[in-house]
Amino acid sequence: MANPVIRIKRGTGSPVSLQLAELGFDKLNKKLFIGTEEGVFDLSGESYAKKTFVDSAVAAEASLRSSADSTLTSNLNAEISRAQGAESDLAADISAEETARIAAVSAEQSAREAADLVLDGKITTEKNRVDAILSASQADKDSFAEIVTLINSVDTTNDQAFAGYVTSNNAALAQEVSDRQSGDTALGLRIDGVETAATALTTRVSAAEQDIVDLGTDIAAETSARQSAISSEQTARQSADTTLQSNIDSEASTRATADTSLSNRITTLENASADSRLDAVEADVLDHENRISALESTIDGGSY
Repeated sequence: MANPVIRIKRGTGSPVSLQLAELGFDKLNKKLFIGTEEGVFDLSGESYAKKTFVDSAVAAEASLRSSADSTLTSNLNAEISRAQGAESDLAADISAEETARIAAVSAEQSAREAADLVLDGKITTEKNRVDAILSASQADKDSFAEIVTLINSVDTTNDQAFAGYVTSNNAALAQEVSDRQSGDTALGLRIDGVETAATALTTRVSAAEQDIVDLGTDIAAETSARQSAISSEQTARQSADTTLQSNIDSEASTRATADTSLSNRITTLENASADSRLDAVEADVLDHENRISALESTIDGGSY
């Protein structure tokens, strides 16, 4: 006897009800259902997702991760380029400021040296005048106090002019010192600002590098999860195939046993008397027809 073809119940859409362990196939949506004690259960649910769906999900996730990596890399390169440009401009500004400060200090030194030469010349001139006055005087000056009194009485105008020049020069020098100190303070503040900006840039670059590391970790975890899901799906499919093959083998064995039993009964009928054999055959035929109808109903699930 040829192996029977088992056809389960089939229809369009989800079946309303199925007997316990009875299978139903949705021809429209290509879904498989089974009857349970709680009702109809969809075997094509999330726990039985197709491998193609999982592969598609993994591919889509990998594409998203690749796009995100590309965007992050582009943004990071742009930030590095901007930071390098800012550092170059800042270095140029610092260099220009340093050159300007050196030139200013050099100019101030030259001005001070020139002023000192002029001051030394005027002091020498005044000294010569005092010496000339002392040499030309006929008075008997026996003390330094008398000499000073004499000088003050002889050249009061020049003394006042010299004192005014010294006072003015001291004020100018004090002003220049104050200006240099203010300039140094301003330069120090600018350098502090540059250092602060450089520190902030370093922090941003470190954060971007950490984001790249975290993204790599997420991608690895996602890949591992997808691989685990694929492996679980493959295991579930193999287990389901094994169960289905076992059920088919069991049904084939049952049918073979039934065929053997029927053959034995036919042999027994052949060995009986004609009348009894005919009666028995008729009864057996009727019984057989009923069993065949029952078997056909069982093997072919029909429609729902």
